[in-house]
Order: sequence, then C-alpha cells, then structure tokens
Amino acid sequence: MKSYRTLLAPLVAGAAITACSTEASEEKKKSTAPETPQVEVVEVQEMRPEKNIVLPGELKPWNRVSLYAKVKGFVRAVQVDRGSWVRKGQVLAQLDAPEVLSEVSQAQAHVQAQEAVLIEQAARFRASKQTYQRLLQTNKVEGAVSPHELEQAQAKMLADSAMVSVAKGNVQASRSMYQTKTELRHYLTITAPFDGVITERNISAGALVGAGESNGKPLFVLEDSRTLRLTVAIPESYANQLPDKSSVSFTVNAIPEQTFNAKLARSAQSLVEANRSMMAEFDFNNQRNLLKSGMYAEVKLPVERTMSTLFVPKTSVVSSTEKTFVIRVNDNKAEWVPVEKGNMLDSLVEVFGGIHSKETIVRKASEEIRDGQSIKISKK
Repeated sequence: MKSYRTLLAPLVAGAAITACSTEASEEKKKSTAPETPQVEVVEVQEMRPEKNIVLPGELKPWNRVSLYAKVKGFVRAVQVDRGSWVRKGQVLAQLDAPEVLSEVSQAQAHVQAQEAVLIEQAARFRASKQTYQRLLQTNKVEGAVSPHELEQAQAKMLADSAMVSVAKGNVQASRSMYQTKTELRHYLTITAPFDGVITERNISAGALVGAGESNGKPLFVLEDSRTLRLTVAIPESYANQLPDKSSVSFTVNAIPEQTFNAKLARSAQSLVEANRSMMAEFDFNNQRNLLKSGMYAEVKLPVERTMSTLFVPKTSVVSSTEKTFVIRVNDNKAEWVPVEKGNMLDSLVEVFGGIHSKETIVRKASEEIRDGQSIKISKK
C-alpha cells in the first residue's frame, strides 16, 4: 500500500503542473492579443480660403537714372547739388570742350564749301545744256553743225549733270556731319531727363569728365519718388496665388506705428532662377514724401488658390521616414493615403493626393495605426 502511494504521487504532481502550464499559456495568449484601437475621425474639407503671408519688400523710385558725360571735357559750372528738385530739361551742369566747338566750325565750313561747289556745278550744267540745245536747233539746217561737234556737246552736258548729282550728295553728307557735330556740342550741357530730386553729385567745377575717365562714377543720380514701386519677391509656392487686383498693406521701420497700402501694378509672370521667386510691383502714391526710396518694408500679402482645395487637421497628417500620409477609414480599416502638404491655415493644412472631399479620416493619426489594421470609431 505504501509503495502504491509512492508511485501515484509523481503522477498527480505532473498532472497538476500540466494543468497550470495550460492555464498560463491561455492567459498569455489573451494578454498578447492586439486590441482594436479606438480613433476619432473627421471629414476632409473643401475650401478656397484667403490668407495673409508676410514677406520682405523694398521701396524703389518710379524713375532713376545715372547721368554721364557723352563727350570729354572740363566742368565749367555746376547748377545743382544733392537734394535739389529739378524739372525736365533744366540745366544741371555745363562742360567746356574747345575741340568739339572747333569740329563744329569745321563741319559748318565744309557745308558751305560743298554748297559752293554745287552752285558751280549747277551753273556749268546749265551752260552745257544750253549749248547743246542751241547746236541741236542749228543742226536742223543741213551741214550747219558737224555730227562730232554735236556729240561732244551732248557728252559735256551729261557729264556736267553727273557732277551736279555728285555735288548734291557731298552737300547732304557734309550737312549730316555738321548735324552730328552740333549734337555733340549739345552734349556739353547736361540737362534733367525728367522731374525729380538729385540724390548724388560727384563733380565740381574744373573736373575732367567724359568717356575714358577712371573713376567711373556718374555726374549726377536723379530720382523721381513721387510714386514708389514696392517690389516683393513672391516664393514659387505662392506664385499662382496672387489675385490680379490685389492690394497689400505694409509697414516700415522709420514709421512703425503707421500702416500703408499699395495696389498691384505689375508682375514678372516668371520666376528668377537664383531664388525661385516671382517679382511683383505695387505702386504707392508718395506725393506727401512720407517714404523714401531704398526703405525696406514688411508686406502683408493676400493669397488665394484659383480653385477650391482640400484641408485636413494638422494632426491628421503623418510625416514618416516612409512617406507623408493621412489615414482614411474604409470599412473600419485603416488605409494609408500618400499626400503632399500645401498652405497652412490656423489648425488646418492643405493637402494634395488621393483623397476627396467629405471622406472620413483619422483626426489624430500616427504610425502606430498600421495600413490595413482594424480600427474602431470613437463615439466622442
């Protein structure tokens, strides 16, 4: 009896151990089984919103020109200084160049000489023509004029006619030369090409100026700032979002408490390769001279899409090492949909990809929700 109990004890212990192992395995399976995550969802919105972006800008004058001397000469007199307001055609400086005046006199004398030659050749032509006509009249009487004499008179008349044509051409050429020299004489007087303010003066009386001078600086710099051009470099991502008749507001550091407005006047309609941006100009009426050219401005620019686009919450977009995506809910299963980000609008972000308006997506998406995984929509 004792030996029987001895044999039975190990069997009972083994059965107990086996039962315990089975129960532990079942508990482990229950604990490791994945739970279906609950998610909040939201619909994809279709919108065409306006938004303001802040970009740097620069104020430039309506017209700006650097004035140089076309002919070489000495400065005789300077009529204006930095800050002078000038009118179109007003004399700014006068130059002295004796050789230019001498060339004008020579050209004028050459014109007079060529006109005298023309008068002489015209007189010879009239004389030879009359001689030929008289001989031709006399030749009506048989034997009165020899054929040789008549031919020589005709040849002289034709030669004199050709010389008249040559003399006329010489007169025209000499007059053109005289006009050219006269224009050079006019360049000795430096005048303003438009109304404006002298912003630079780099000469004084007695200075040698003109082509070939080493300093290379202009005599004057003239600006017209009654209307200013506000130039803004618009990034490539916003290049197609600028309305045709848009207005902008801007501020400058010189008057930070005041906001100014300007209207879109023109745009390049092309991107600059260096910075991939499009230059746009907004005109600002500066009749009161409140702003100065060269100032930098902080510009609030309104932009909008040409058509409606899709927006989702920022938390719905996942940017992973694999791709950027949103999670669409399809029959209670997660579906990763690749997208590209666009403009930001408060808590929303513009997206482009394989989603459509009114579709249901996960509000707070993450990589933990795998593609194809079952999900449960939260009732909140």
